[in-house]
Amino acid sequence: MRIYIADDGDTLRTIAQKNDVEIRQLISLNPFIPSIDLNIAGKSVKLPSPSVTIRTDAPLLSCDLFIPQVSLERMAQTDYDVIVVGTGAGGGAAIWRLCDQLRDTGKKIGVVEAGPVLLQTHADNLPILSEQLSFQNVSVPTGNFLRTRLVYALGGRMLYWSLVSPRMYVGELARFPVTLQGMELYYNLAEQIMNVTTRMKPSPYMNPFAQILLTRLWEGGFPEATVGPLASNFEPEKYGSVVHFSSLSFLGEGLKQRPFDLAVNARAVQILTEQGKAAGVKVMTPEKKSYVLSAKKVVLSASAFETPRLLLYSGIEGRAIGHYLTHHTHLEFNFKTSLMRKDLPDTGPVFIMLPQTENRPYQFVFNVTVQILEPIAELEVRGGVFGKVEPRFENKVTLNPLMKDEYGVPMLQVDFSYSEQDEAVMAQMADAVKTFAAVMGASMEPEIQRITGRDYHEAGTCRMGDDPATSATNRFGQIHNVSGLYVADNSVLPSTGAANPTLTTVAMAIRTADHIAQNLR
Repeated sequence: MRIYIADDGDTLRTIAQKNDVEIRQLISLNPFIPSIDLNIAGKSVKLPSPSVTIRTDAPLLSCDLFIPQVSLERMAQTDYDVIVVGTGAGGGAAIWRLCDQLRDTGKKIGVVEAGPVLLQTHADNLPILSEQLSFQNVSVPTGNFLRTRLVYALGGRMLYWSLVSPRMYVGELARFPVTLQGMELYYNLAEQIMNVTTRMKPSPYMNPFAQILLTRLWEGGFPEATVGPLASNFEPEKYGSVVHFSSLSFLGEGLKQRPFDLAVNARAVQILTEQGKAAGVKVMTPEKKSYVLSAKKVVLSASAFETPRLLLYSGIEGRAIGHYLTHHTHLEFNFKTSLMRKDLPDTGPVFIMLPQTENRPYQFVFNVTVQILEPIAELEVRGGVFGKVEPRFENKVTLNPLMKDEYGVPMLQVDFSYSEQDEAVMAQMADAVKTFAAVMGASMEPEIQRITGRDYHEAGTCRMGDDPATSATNRFGQIHNVSGLYVADNSVLPSTGAANPTLTTVAMAIRTADHIAQNLR
Protein backbone atom coordinates (compact mmCIF):
# COMPACT_ATOMS: atom_id res chain seq x y z
CA MET A 1 0.00 0.00 0.00
CA ARG A 2 1.27 3.49 -0.92
CA ILE A 3 0.08 6.93 0.19
CA TYR A 4 -0.21 9.81 -2.29
CA ILE A 5 -0.85 13.44 -1.24
CA ALA A 6 -3.20 15.01 -3.78
CA ASP A 7 -1.95 18.11 -5.61
CA ASP A 8 -4.07 21.19 -6.25
CA GLY A 9 -6.81 20.22 -8.72
CA ASP A 10 -6.29 16.48 -8.23
CA THR A 11 -9.26 14.11 -8.36
CA LEU A 12 -9.37 10.32 -8.14
CA ARG A 13 -9.60 10.26 -11.91
CA THR A 14 -6.44 12.38 -12.44
CA ILE A 15 -4.54 10.47 -9.75
CA ALA A 16 -5.40 7.18 -11.47
CA GLN A 17 -4.01 8.54 -14.74
CA LYS A 18 -0.84 9.93 -13.14
CA ASN A 19 -0.04 6.70 -11.32
CA ASP A 20 -1.20 4.28 -14.01
CA VAL A 21 -3.73 2.47 -11.80
CA GLU A 22 -7.31 1.52 -12.48
CA ILE A 23 -9.96 3.92 -11.19
CA ARG A 24 -11.87 0.94 -9.73
CA GLN A 25 -8.87 0.17 -7.51
CA LEU A 26 -8.75 3.74 -6.19
CA ILE A 27 -12.48 3.77 -5.45
CA SER A 28 -12.17 0.48 -3.55
CA LEU A 29 -9.15 1.68 -1.53
CA ASN A 30 -10.63 5.14 -0.79
CA PRO A 31 -14.35 4.62 0.01
CA PHE A 32 -14.53 7.89 1.97
CA ILE A 33 -14.05 10.05 -1.15
CA PRO A 34 -17.62 10.56 -2.41
CA SER A 35 -16.92 11.40 -6.08
CA ILE A 36 -14.19 10.49 -8.58
CA ASP A 37 -14.20 14.06 -9.96
CA LEU A 38 -14.11 15.93 -6.64
CA ASN A 39 -11.11 18.23 -6.05
CA ILE A 40 -9.28 16.60 -3.12
CA ALA A 41 -6.16 18.77 -2.93
CA GLY A 42 -4.09 18.04 0.17
CA LYS A 43 -5.87 14.80 1.06
CA SER A 44 -4.10 11.47 1.55
CA VAL A 45 -5.02 8.91 -1.08
CA LYS A 46 -4.25 5.20 -0.84
CA LEU A 47 -2.62 3.65 -3.91
CA PRO A 48 -2.24 -0.08 -4.59
CA SER A 49 1.15 -1.64 -4.01
CA PRO A 50 3.40 -2.00 -7.07
CA SER A 51 2.83 -5.23 -8.94
CA VAL A 52 5.15 -8.10 -8.08
CA THR A 53 6.59 -10.36 -10.77
CA ILE A 54 5.25 -13.89 -10.37
CA ARG A 55 7.74 -16.72 -10.73
CA THR A 56 6.76 -18.53 -13.89
CA ASP A 57 8.16 -21.81 -12.55
CA ALA A 58 5.90 -21.70 -9.48
CA PRO A 59 2.63 -23.65 -9.80
CA LEU A 60 -0.46 -21.43 -9.59
CA LEU A 61 -3.29 -22.63 -7.36
CA SER A 62 -6.70 -22.95 -8.96
CA CYS A 63 -9.47 -20.76 -7.56
CA ASP A 64 -11.37 -24.02 -6.95
CA LEU A 65 -8.90 -25.07 -4.27
CA PHE A 66 -9.59 -22.26 -1.82
CA ILE A 67 -12.29 -24.40 -0.15
CA PRO A 68 -12.17 -28.19 0.49
CA GLN A 69 -14.25 -30.27 -1.92
CA VAL A 70 -15.09 -33.93 -2.38
CA SER A 71 -16.26 -35.92 -5.38
CA LEU A 72 -19.83 -36.99 -5.97
CA GLU A 73 -18.58 -40.57 -6.12
CA ARG A 74 -17.45 -40.26 -2.52
CA MET A 75 -20.63 -38.46 -1.45
CA ALA A 76 -22.74 -41.23 -3.02
CA GLN A 77 -21.02 -43.71 -0.66
CA THR A 78 -21.85 -41.66 2.45
CA ASP A 79 -25.05 -41.67 4.52
CA TYR A 80 -25.58 -38.03 5.45
CA ASP A 81 -27.55 -36.73 8.37
CA VAL A 82 -28.32 -33.55 6.43
CA ILE A 83 -27.69 -32.32 2.87
CA VAL A 84 -28.02 -28.65 1.92
CA VAL A 85 -28.83 -27.83 -1.72
CA GLY A 86 -27.54 -24.38 -2.69
CA THR A 87 -25.04 -21.98 -1.11
CA GLY A 88 -26.68 -18.56 -1.38
CA ALA A 89 -27.87 -16.51 1.59
CA GLY A 90 -30.20 -19.13 3.07
CA GLY A 91 -28.03 -22.13 2.24
CA GLY A 92 -24.87 -20.49 3.52
CA ALA A 93 -26.54 -19.46 6.78
CA ALA A 94 -27.97 -22.95 7.29
CA ILE A 95 -24.57 -24.58 6.65
CA TRP A 96 -22.81 -22.28 9.12
CA ARG A 97 -25.39 -22.83 11.85
CA LEU A 98 -25.51 -26.60 11.35
CA CYS A 99 -21.72 -26.74 11.66
CA ASP A 100 -21.89 -24.59 14.77
CA GLN A 101 -24.64 -26.57 16.46
CA LEU A 102 -23.36 -30.03 15.46
CA ARG A 103 -19.65 -29.37 15.98
CA ASP A 104 -19.28 -31.81 18.88
CA THR A 105 -21.20 -34.63 17.20
CA GLY A 106 -20.36 -37.20 14.58
CA LYS A 107 -23.18 -36.05 12.31
CA LYS A 108 -22.38 -35.88 8.61
CA ILE A 109 -23.20 -32.73 6.61
CA GLY A 110 -23.19 -32.63 2.81
CA VAL A 111 -23.53 -29.63 0.49
CA VAL A 112 -24.20 -29.58 -3.25
CA GLU A 113 -23.92 -26.49 -5.45
CA ALA A 114 -25.16 -26.47 -9.06
CA GLY A 115 -22.52 -24.01 -10.25
CA PRO A 116 -18.72 -23.74 -10.16
CA VAL A 117 -16.37 -21.79 -7.90
CA LEU A 118 -16.55 -18.34 -9.47
CA LEU A 119 -15.12 -15.91 -6.87
CA GLN A 120 -13.52 -16.32 -3.47
CA THR A 121 -15.31 -13.33 -1.92
CA HIS A 122 -17.88 -10.63 -2.63
CA ALA A 123 -17.16 -8.99 -6.00
CA ASP A 124 -16.67 -5.56 -4.39
CA ASN A 125 -13.79 -6.92 -2.31
CA LEU A 126 -11.80 -7.50 -5.51
CA PRO A 127 -9.90 -4.43 -6.79
CA ILE A 128 -9.72 -6.01 -10.24
CA LEU A 129 -12.66 -7.95 -11.63
CA SER A 130 -12.75 -8.87 -15.29
CA GLU A 131 -15.77 -7.93 -17.37
CA GLN A 132 -16.34 -11.64 -17.98
CA LEU A 133 -16.99 -12.09 -14.23
CA SER A 134 -19.34 -9.12 -13.86
CA PHE A 135 -22.88 -9.78 -12.66
CA GLN A 136 -24.50 -9.29 -16.06
CA ASN A 137 -22.11 -11.80 -17.64
CA VAL A 138 -22.41 -14.57 -15.04
CA SER A 139 -26.13 -14.31 -14.22
CA VAL A 140 -28.93 -16.06 -16.09
CA PRO A 141 -32.19 -14.25 -16.96
CA THR A 142 -35.32 -15.86 -15.55
CA GLY A 143 -38.95 -14.97 -16.24
CA ASN A 144 -40.34 -12.55 -18.78
CA PHE A 145 -42.25 -9.79 -16.98
CA LEU A 146 -40.06 -9.79 -13.85
CA ARG A 147 -36.79 -9.94 -15.79
CA THR A 148 -34.86 -11.19 -12.77
CA ARG A 149 -31.47 -12.95 -12.93
CA LEU A 150 -29.99 -15.92 -11.06
CA VAL A 151 -26.33 -16.78 -10.40
CA TYR A 152 -25.35 -20.46 -10.48
CA ALA A 153 -22.07 -20.50 -8.54
CA LEU A 154 -20.69 -21.16 -5.08
CA GLY A 155 -22.16 -18.32 -3.02
CA GLY A 156 -24.95 -17.64 -5.52
CA ARG A 157 -26.28 -14.16 -6.05
CA MET A 158 -24.80 -13.11 -2.72
CA LEU A 159 -21.48 -12.72 -4.53
CA TYR A 160 -22.95 -9.52 -6.00
CA TRP A 161 -25.70 -8.43 -3.60
CA SER A 162 -26.10 -4.80 -2.48
CA LEU A 163 -25.28 -5.54 1.24
CA VAL A 164 -28.39 -3.60 2.43
CA SER A 165 -29.61 -5.46 5.53
CA PRO A 166 -32.67 -3.95 7.23
CA ARG A 167 -35.01 -5.81 9.51
CA MET A 168 -38.51 -6.27 8.20
CA TYR A 169 -41.23 -3.90 9.41
CA VAL A 170 -42.77 -5.37 12.56
CA GLY A 171 -46.28 -5.15 11.07
CA GLU A 172 -45.18 -7.57 8.35
CA LEU A 173 -43.48 -9.89 10.82
CA ALA A 174 -46.77 -10.14 12.71
CA ARG A 175 -48.07 -12.17 9.74
CA PHE A 176 -45.31 -14.77 10.16
CA PRO A 177 -46.01 -17.96 12.14
CA VAL A 178 -43.07 -17.00 14.37
CA THR A 179 -43.15 -14.95 17.55
CA LEU A 180 -41.67 -11.45 17.48
CA GLN A 181 -39.46 -12.49 20.40
CA GLY A 182 -38.14 -15.40 18.36
CA MET A 183 -37.46 -13.14 15.37
CA GLU A 184 -35.56 -10.72 17.63
CA LEU A 185 -33.25 -13.54 18.70
CA TYR A 186 -32.51 -14.67 15.15
CA TYR A 187 -32.16 -11.15 13.79
CA ASN A 188 -29.52 -10.54 16.46
CA LEU A 189 -27.67 -13.70 15.44
CA ALA A 190 -27.88 -12.80 11.74
CA GLU A 191 -26.63 -9.24 12.29
CA GLN A 192 -23.75 -10.49 14.41
CA ILE A 193 -22.46 -13.12 11.97
CA MET A 194 -22.94 -10.79 8.97
CA ASN A 195 -21.26 -7.78 10.65
CA VAL A 196 -24.30 -5.61 9.92
CA THR A 197 -23.66 -1.97 10.82
CA THR A 198 -25.81 -1.03 13.79
CA ARG A 199 -25.34 1.27 16.75
CA MET A 200 -23.02 -1.40 18.14
CA LYS A 201 -21.05 -1.62 14.86
CA PRO A 202 -20.83 1.89 13.40
CA SER A 203 -19.86 2.63 9.81
CA PRO A 204 -18.24 5.53 7.92
CA TYR A 205 -21.74 6.40 6.72
CA MET A 206 -22.39 7.77 10.21
CA ASN A 207 -20.66 11.10 9.61
CA PRO A 208 -21.41 14.85 10.05
CA PHE A 209 -22.33 15.24 6.36
CA ALA A 210 -24.96 12.50 6.62
CA GLN A 211 -26.15 14.03 9.90
CA ILE A 212 -27.02 17.33 8.17
CA LEU A 213 -29.09 15.49 5.57
CA LEU A 214 -30.78 13.34 8.22
CA THR A 215 -31.72 16.49 10.15
CA ARG A 216 -33.38 17.89 7.03
CA LEU A 217 -35.46 14.74 6.74
CA TRP A 218 -36.37 14.60 10.41
CA GLU A 219 -37.51 18.22 10.38
CA GLY A 220 -39.34 17.66 7.08
CA GLY A 221 -41.64 14.91 8.30
CA PHE A 222 -39.47 11.77 7.94
CA PRO A 223 -38.53 11.04 11.58
CA GLU A 224 -37.72 7.38 10.80
CA ALA A 225 -34.85 8.30 8.43
CA THR A 226 -31.64 6.55 9.44
CA VAL A 227 -28.24 5.52 8.14
CA GLY A 228 -28.82 2.36 6.13
CA PRO A 229 -27.61 -0.92 7.69
CA LEU A 230 -24.96 -2.69 5.58
CA ALA A 231 -23.36 -6.12 5.92
CA SER A 232 -19.86 -4.69 5.75
CA ASN A 233 -16.95 -4.87 8.16
CA PHE A 234 -15.43 -1.44 8.74
CA GLU A 235 -13.41 -2.53 11.79
CA PRO A 236 -11.08 -5.27 10.49
CA GLU A 237 -9.03 -5.28 13.67
CA LYS A 238 -12.11 -6.64 15.46
CA TYR A 239 -14.03 -8.64 12.88
CA GLY A 240 -11.50 -9.92 10.32
CA SER A 241 -10.16 -8.75 6.99
CA VAL A 242 -13.14 -9.32 4.66
CA VAL A 243 -15.01 -6.06 4.13
CA HIS A 244 -18.19 -6.87 2.21
CA PHE A 245 -20.08 -9.95 3.40
CA SER A 246 -21.14 -12.85 1.19
CA SER A 247 -22.31 -16.40 1.88
CA LEU A 248 -18.72 -17.56 1.28
CA SER A 249 -18.05 -16.07 4.71
CA PHE A 250 -20.76 -18.37 6.09
CA LEU A 251 -18.96 -21.35 4.57
CA GLY A 252 -15.64 -20.23 6.02
CA GLU A 253 -17.10 -19.75 9.49
CA GLY A 254 -18.75 -23.16 9.23
CA LEU A 255 -15.46 -24.85 8.36
CA LYS A 256 -13.89 -23.28 11.45
CA GLN A 257 -16.39 -25.25 13.54
CA ARG A 258 -16.23 -28.61 11.75
CA PRO A 259 -15.76 -30.09 8.23
CA PHE A 260 -18.55 -30.70 5.74
CA ASP A 261 -18.53 -32.37 2.32
CA LEU A 262 -18.95 -29.95 -0.59
CA ALA A 263 -19.43 -30.78 -4.27
CA VAL A 264 -19.68 -28.02 -6.89
CA ASN A 265 -21.02 -28.39 -10.44
CA ALA A 266 -23.50 -30.80 -8.87
CA ARG A 267 -27.00 -30.05 -10.16
CA ALA A 268 -29.79 -31.34 -7.92
CA VAL A 269 -32.51 -32.67 -10.24
CA GLN A 270 -34.81 -34.60 -7.90
CA ILE A 271 -35.71 -34.86 -4.23
CA LEU A 272 -36.03 -38.43 -3.03
CA THR A 273 -38.58 -39.49 -0.42
CA GLU A 274 -39.57 -42.76 1.23
CA GLN A 275 -42.83 -43.28 3.14
CA GLY A 276 -43.42 -39.55 3.60
CA LYS A 277 -39.85 -38.79 4.70
CA ALA A 278 -36.90 -37.15 2.99
CA ALA A 279 -34.42 -39.76 1.78
CA GLY A 280 -31.88 -37.82 -0.27
CA VAL A 281 -31.16 -36.01 -3.52
CA LYS A 282 -30.45 -37.11 -7.08
CA VAL A 283 -27.71 -34.95 -8.63
CA MET A 284 -26.03 -34.77 -12.03
CA THR A 285 -22.64 -33.62 -13.24
CA PRO A 286 -22.16 -31.34 -16.28
CA GLU A 287 -21.37 -34.56 -18.17
CA LYS A 288 -24.89 -35.79 -17.20
CA LYS A 289 -23.68 -38.56 -14.91
CA SER A 290 -26.19 -39.23 -12.13
CA TYR A 291 -25.57 -39.88 -8.44
CA VAL A 292 -27.92 -40.57 -5.56
CA LEU A 293 -26.96 -38.95 -2.26
CA SER A 294 -28.66 -40.33 0.85
CA ALA A 295 -29.69 -38.11 3.76
CA LYS A 296 -32.07 -38.10 6.73
CA LYS A 297 -32.71 -34.35 6.29
CA VAL A 298 -32.65 -32.27 3.10
CA VAL A 299 -32.53 -28.46 3.08
CA LEU A 300 -33.46 -26.73 -0.20
CA SER A 301 -31.84 -23.32 -0.63
CA ALA A 302 -31.80 -23.05 -4.41
CA SER A 303 -33.77 -19.74 -4.77
CA ALA A 304 -37.42 -18.73 -4.98
CA PHE A 305 -37.44 -20.13 -8.53
CA GLU A 306 -35.29 -23.25 -8.40
CA THR A 307 -36.57 -24.57 -5.05
CA PRO A 308 -40.24 -24.86 -6.16
CA ARG A 309 -39.04 -26.19 -9.51
CA LEU A 310 -37.24 -29.05 -7.73
CA LEU A 311 -40.24 -29.76 -5.52
CA LEU A 312 -42.71 -29.77 -8.40
CA TYR A 313 -40.55 -32.00 -10.62
CA SER A 314 -40.04 -34.39 -7.68
CA GLY A 315 -43.79 -34.82 -7.29
CA ILE A 316 -43.89 -33.24 -3.83
CA GLU A 317 -47.52 -32.35 -3.21
CA GLY A 318 -48.65 -29.01 -1.84
CA ARG A 319 -51.28 -26.58 -3.07
CA ALA A 320 -49.13 -23.52 -2.31
CA ILE A 321 -45.83 -24.78 -3.79
CA GLY A 322 -44.82 -22.35 -6.52
CA HIS A 323 -47.65 -19.92 -5.74
CA TYR A 324 -47.77 -16.52 -3.95
CA LEU A 325 -44.74 -15.25 -5.88
CA THR A 326 -43.84 -11.74 -4.74
CA HIS A 327 -41.05 -9.25 -5.23
CA HIS A 328 -40.87 -5.45 -4.80
CA THR A 329 -42.21 -2.71 -6.96
CA HIS A 330 -39.30 -0.43 -7.71
CA LEU A 331 -38.83 3.21 -8.68
CA GLU A 332 -35.46 4.84 -9.27
CA PHE A 333 -35.05 8.60 -8.88
CA ASN A 334 -32.47 11.37 -9.01
CA PHE A 335 -32.42 15.12 -8.45
CA LYS A 336 -30.04 17.90 -7.45
CA THR A 337 -29.97 19.97 -4.28
CA SER A 338 -27.47 22.28 -2.59
CA LEU A 339 -25.97 23.45 0.70
CA MET A 340 -24.12 26.59 1.64
CA ARG A 341 -20.43 25.71 1.75
CA LYS A 342 -20.05 27.31 5.17
CA ASP A 343 -22.69 24.92 6.55
CA LEU A 344 -21.05 21.84 5.08
CA PRO A 345 -18.49 19.87 7.12
CA ASP A 346 -15.94 17.59 5.51
CA THR A 347 -17.90 15.42 3.11
CA GLY A 348 -18.23 11.70 3.68
CA PRO A 349 -20.13 8.81 2.11
CA VAL A 350 -23.92 8.94 2.43
CA PHE A 351 -26.31 6.00 2.48
CA ILE A 352 -29.64 6.81 4.10
CA MET A 353 -32.78 4.69 4.43
CA LEU A 354 -36.40 5.57 5.11
CA PRO A 355 -37.92 2.28 6.29
CA GLN A 356 -41.47 1.03 5.85
CA THR A 357 -43.99 2.22 8.46
CA GLU A 358 -47.64 1.54 9.17
CA ASN A 359 -48.72 4.32 6.80
CA ARG A 360 -45.86 3.98 4.33
CA PRO A 361 -45.83 0.59 2.51
CA TYR A 362 -42.52 1.35 0.84
CA GLN A 363 -38.85 1.94 1.67
CA PHE A 364 -36.44 4.63 0.41
CA VAL A 365 -32.67 4.15 0.07
CA PHE A 366 -30.43 6.81 -1.43
CA ASN A 367 -26.87 8.06 -1.86
CA VAL A 368 -25.59 11.63 -2.15
CA THR A 369 -22.55 12.69 -4.17
CA VAL A 370 -20.88 16.10 -4.28
CA GLN A 371 -20.83 17.58 -7.79
CA ILE A 372 -19.41 21.05 -7.00
CA LEU A 373 -17.95 22.12 -3.66
CA GLU A 374 -17.30 25.86 -4.06
CA PRO A 375 -18.78 28.42 -3.59
CA ILE A 376 -22.07 26.57 -3.01
CA ALA A 377 -22.04 22.81 -2.57
CA GLU A 378 -24.15 21.19 -5.29
CA LEU A 379 -25.27 17.67 -4.48
CA GLU A 380 -26.80 14.88 -6.55
CA VAL A 381 -29.26 12.56 -4.82
CA ARG A 382 -29.82 9.12 -6.36
CA GLY A 383 -31.83 6.29 -4.94
CA GLY A 384 -34.64 3.82 -5.13
CA VAL A 385 -38.05 3.23 -3.59
CA PHE A 386 -39.18 -0.34 -2.97
CA GLY A 387 -42.87 -1.04 -2.47
CA LYS A 388 -44.79 -3.87 -0.89
CA VAL A 389 -46.39 -6.33 -3.33
CA GLU A 390 -49.55 -8.18 -2.33
CA PRO A 391 -48.99 -11.98 -2.03
CA ARG A 392 -51.55 -13.58 -4.38
CA PHE A 393 -52.14 -17.22 -5.26
CA GLU A 394 -52.34 -16.50 -9.01
CA ASN A 395 -48.76 -15.14 -9.09
CA LYS A 396 -46.83 -18.36 -9.54
CA VAL A 397 -44.10 -20.47 -11.09
CA THR A 398 -45.04 -23.77 -12.77
CA LEU A 399 -43.28 -26.39 -14.89
CA ASN A 400 -43.37 -25.88 -18.64
CA PRO A 401 -44.14 -29.31 -20.14
CA LEU A 402 -42.90 -28.24 -23.58
CA MET A 403 -39.39 -27.08 -22.61
CA LYS A 404 -36.66 -28.90 -20.69
CA ASP A 405 -33.13 -27.91 -19.67
CA GLU A 406 -29.99 -29.86 -20.48
CA TYR A 407 -30.57 -32.08 -17.43
CA GLY A 408 -34.05 -33.10 -18.61
CA VAL A 409 -35.87 -31.00 -15.99
CA PRO A 410 -38.82 -28.92 -17.28
CA MET A 411 -38.14 -25.20 -17.49
CA LEU A 412 -40.11 -22.77 -15.36
CA GLN A 413 -43.04 -20.74 -16.55
CA VAL A 414 -43.50 -17.53 -14.55
CA ASP A 415 -46.97 -15.97 -14.32
CA PHE A 416 -46.99 -12.61 -12.58
CA SER A 417 -49.00 -9.40 -12.64
CA TYR A 418 -49.59 -6.45 -10.32
CA SER A 419 -52.88 -6.04 -8.47
CA GLU A 420 -54.81 -2.79 -8.14
CA GLN A 421 -53.39 -2.53 -4.64
CA ASP A 422 -49.84 -2.86 -5.99
CA GLU A 423 -50.49 -0.13 -8.56
CA ALA A 424 -51.93 2.11 -5.85
CA VAL A 425 -48.77 1.63 -3.76
CA MET A 426 -46.63 2.58 -6.77
CA ALA A 427 -48.66 5.76 -7.20
CA GLN A 428 -48.01 6.58 -3.52
CA MET A 429 -44.31 5.93 -4.07
CA ALA A 430 -44.13 8.40 -6.97
CA ASP A 431 -45.90 11.09 -4.90
CA ALA A 432 -43.59 10.36 -1.96
CA VAL A 433 -40.50 10.87 -4.14
CA LYS A 434 -41.72 14.37 -5.00
CA THR A 435 -42.39 15.16 -1.33
CA PHE A 436 -39.01 13.74 -0.37
CA ALA A 437 -37.25 15.82 -3.05
CA ALA A 438 -38.95 18.98 -1.81
CA VAL A 439 -37.86 18.29 1.78
CA MET A 440 -34.31 17.77 0.54
CA GLY A 441 -34.42 21.16 -1.20
CA ALA A 442 -34.43 19.85 -4.76
CA SER A 443 -33.69 22.47 -7.41
CA MET A 444 -35.77 20.62 -10.01
CA GLU A 445 -38.50 18.02 -10.39
CA PRO A 446 -37.02 14.58 -9.64
CA GLU A 447 -36.53 12.19 -12.54
CA ILE A 448 -38.45 8.99 -11.79
CA GLN A 449 -38.14 5.67 -13.62
CA ARG A 450 -40.22 2.55 -13.04
CA ILE A 451 -38.16 -0.67 -12.84
CA THR A 452 -39.51 -4.22 -12.98
CA GLY A 453 -37.60 -7.14 -11.48
CA ARG A 454 -34.17 -5.56 -11.12
CA ASP A 455 -34.36 -5.55 -7.33
CA TYR A 456 -33.89 -9.38 -7.39
CA HIS A 457 -36.06 -9.70 -4.27
CA GLU A 458 -38.42 -12.45 -5.43
CA ALA A 459 -39.87 -14.57 -2.62
CA GLY A 460 -42.90 -16.46 -1.33
CA THR A 461 -43.06 -19.51 -3.62
CA CYS A 462 -42.73 -21.95 -0.68
CA ARG A 463 -44.17 -19.69 2.00
CA MET A 464 -44.37 -20.84 5.61
CA GLY A 465 -47.58 -21.03 7.59
CA ASP A 466 -49.81 -23.27 9.67
CA ASP A 467 -52.42 -24.02 6.97
CA PRO A 468 -51.28 -26.41 4.18
CA ALA A 469 -53.95 -24.89 1.91
CA THR A 470 -52.18 -21.52 1.89
CA SER A 471 -48.57 -22.42 2.75
CA ALA A 472 -45.92 -24.87 1.60
CA THR A 473 -43.95 -25.29 4.85
CA ASN A 474 -44.65 -25.22 8.56
CA ARG A 475 -43.23 -22.60 10.91
CA PHE A 476 -39.80 -24.27 10.89
CA GLY A 477 -39.53 -24.39 7.11
CA GLN A 478 -40.41 -28.10 6.81
CA ILE A 479 -42.58 -29.04 3.83
CA HIS A 480 -46.04 -30.02 5.04
CA ASN A 481 -46.46 -33.81 5.19
CA VAL A 482 -42.83 -34.59 4.22
CA SER A 483 -40.78 -35.14 7.35
CA GLY A 484 -37.17 -34.00 7.09
CA LEU A 485 -37.58 -31.90 3.92
CA TYR A 486 -36.90 -28.21 4.58
CA VAL A 487 -36.71 -24.92 2.68
CA ALA A 488 -34.27 -22.17 3.71
CA ASP A 489 -34.25 -19.34 1.17
CA ASN A 490 -36.47 -16.42 0.09
CA SER A 491 -39.13 -18.96 -0.85
CA VAL A 492 -40.35 -19.35 2.72
CA LEU A 493 -41.08 -15.67 3.38
CA PRO A 494 -44.89 -15.16 3.52
CA SER A 495 -44.26 -11.49 2.74
CA THR A 496 -41.25 -9.22 2.38
CA GLY A 497 -43.10 -5.97 2.99
CA ALA A 498 -40.84 -3.28 1.56
CA ALA A 499 -37.54 -4.33 3.16
CA ASN A 500 -34.64 -6.03 1.39
CA PRO A 501 -35.23 -9.71 2.25
CA THR A 502 -31.68 -11.05 2.79
CA LEU A 503 -31.34 -10.43 6.53
CA THR A 504 -34.77 -11.96 7.19
CA THR A 505 -33.95 -14.97 4.99
CA VAL A 506 -30.70 -15.50 6.90
CA ALA A 507 -32.47 -15.21 10.27
CA MET A 508 -35.10 -17.76 9.22
CA ALA A 509 -32.44 -20.14 7.83
CA ILE A 510 -30.54 -20.01 11.14
CA ARG A 511 -33.78 -20.80 12.95
CA THR A 512 -34.49 -23.74 10.63
CA ALA A 513 -30.93 -25.04 11.14
CA ASP A 514 -31.38 -24.87 14.92
CA HIS A 515 -34.58 -26.91 14.61
CA ILE A 516 -32.83 -29.54 12.45
CA ALA A 517 -29.82 -29.74 14.77
CA GLN A 518 -32.07 -30.19 17.78
CA ASN A 519 -33.87 -33.06 16.03
CA LEU A 520 -30.61 -34.70 14.97
CA ARG A 521 -29.20 -34.51 18.49
